[in-house]
Amino acid sequence: MKLGLTCEGGPPPAPVLDLLERAGLPVAALRVLAGPALVEAGEVTWLLAAGADVLEACARGALDVGVVGKDLLLELAPQVHELLDLRVCRDALVYATPEPGGGAAPRGRPRVATRYPRVTRRHFAAGGRQVELIAFEAAALAPGLGLADGVVELRSRLALDDAGSAGGGRPAGLLVREDVAACSARLVAGRAARVLGGARLGELLERLRASAEER
Repeated sequence: MKLGLTCEGGPPPAPVLDLLERAGLPVAALRVLAGPALVEAGEVTWLLAAGADVLEACARGALDVGVVGKDLLLELAPQVHELLDLRVCRDALVYATPEPGGGAAPRGRPRVATRYPRVTRRHFAAGGRQVELIAFEAAALAPGLGLADGVVELRSRLALDDAGSAGGGRPAGLLVREDVAACSARLVAGRAARVLGGARLGELLERLRASAEER
């Protein structure tokens, strides 16, 4: 079986590996590896890669299943089936702006920096609001640069910036104004894998569901 795990700048998240281990999958070697990598472990081949690559491999039938964040599923709308909420790596996409006194009030359409332009556009459009979207990987830093009036980003990334980093933290505090979408790790499969996986995929899904419910 071939499985893909999202891996950004280090090993896959420990809560994901713990869940997979409870389901009987061989993950020991993955705890010290950073992607991108292909790892053979018994009858399982692991792909450790960026979430977008895991989704592409699933959609094209190169993987049986993959584990990715709900944020990417919402943004990319890939050709995969969402099979299971693994109930780990819980997070939320939020809209945040500088704290009072942290910057000038926006004029006209607010400028919103984000790594999730599609999600952001849909969110504001649903409320009848228009914004100017700015694609920016380090979204939390954009208001401090005067580049944006607010950001849409994962709450966990805002918290990391707030605590500081090797680069000295963010230049201006951000206050969460509203939730955009709840997120967590999800199990996905491409159409071919779902059709051809049969009993083997069904058995894995049941083991993972039981593992997720143990928490």
